[in-house]
Amino acid sequence: MRLLLLDLGPSLRGGQKQTLLLAAGLSSRGHEVTVGARAGSPLARAVAADRSLRLAPVRAGSEAAPGVLADVARAGRQARPDVVYAGDSRGHGAAVWSRVARRRPLVVHRRLVFTPGRNPLSRLKYGAVARFLAVSGAVAESLLGWGIPADRVVVIPDGLPPEAFVEAAPPLAPPFRLVHVGAFDGHKGQGLAIAMVRELRRRGLDVRLDLLGDGPERSALEKVDPRDGSVTFVGEVDDVSARLSRSHLLLLPSDFEAAPLVLVEAMAAGCPVLAHDVGGTAELVAHGRAGRLVPSLGLEAWADGAGALLADDAERERLVAEGRAVAGGRTLERTVALVEAELLRLATGVPS
Repeated sequence: MRLLLLDLGPSLRGGQKQTLLLAAGLSSRGHEVTVGARAGSPLARAVAADRSLRLAPVRAGSEAAPGVLADVARAGRQARPDVVYAGDSRGHGAAVWSRVARRRPLVVHRRLVFTPGRNPLSRLKYGAVARFLAVSGAVAESLLGWGIPADRVVVIPDGLPPEAFVEAAPPLAPPFRLVHVGAFDGHKGQGLAIAMVRELRRRGLDVRLDLLGDGPERSALEKVDPRDGSVTFVGEVDDVSARLSRSHLLLLPSDFEAAPLVLVEAMAAGCPVLAHDVGGTAELVAHGRAGRLVPSLGLEAWADGAGALLADDAERERLVAEGRAVAGGRTLERTVALVEAELLRLATGVPS
């Protein structure tokens, strides 16, 4: 197949990383893959460095900006795709408004638990999609609730590459090493994680917190750093899996999530997880069997949950074993195969 993959995100967050991995995986299976990415973005640079992929740079702008639409339309003329795939909302909109998918099936990988608006433009944008690939059941339910027909929605979770699966000895304690991985975007709960560390230390636990990631809210949170060495703002790193394997607990107190792959990354690296029970998080941790869920974002609830896990070595060992079993079914190879099957069905006109 000839494929045009569109992902116009300005940074290299989870969705963009999955688009890159998927593009490389589809190329390795013999497909001709062109990736439309925001010019100068980390994704565009990564695509340009991969000789198996073709880069179609797209100017920065909204999904309906004239320059964006012109670049996407040009990419379509050059790639002549059998199927157009959009890995993010901007790519989805640009594919529709540029009319690059007018005579070709459009596939959208949906990673948001978000009900679209019901205005005419939203109806046109979502009605133009031949297949939605939902990363979780929660995402699928949001689409079905909006009115997308069930035969146009398929659940395909994101997958992990082989290097994410780390075998390492459990970390020693004290101190207990906690880790948070995510963008500082105001939704991932880093502030709560910092407050929780203060509370645990007040209760007499020797804990340390590493915050991995970056974003616009980081500077404000650095101002509330307790300055006692208990919190480290690490920033963006390339060795996330290794750091997870050296941690006693991953924290994810997000206020909303669709299917946070970092939970699966932690389980694959042997790190127990403590997450807010929101969106698709329960699905990822097998509804509490492979990770602990906190029903609220209250400080006491999080401190109690973390404290109980840190005091129970046997329970953490059980969660590691269950987590590795769950993560083992979420490989990149499986994800690529499932996506490829859907793309082939649409390209050939074979019904699901």
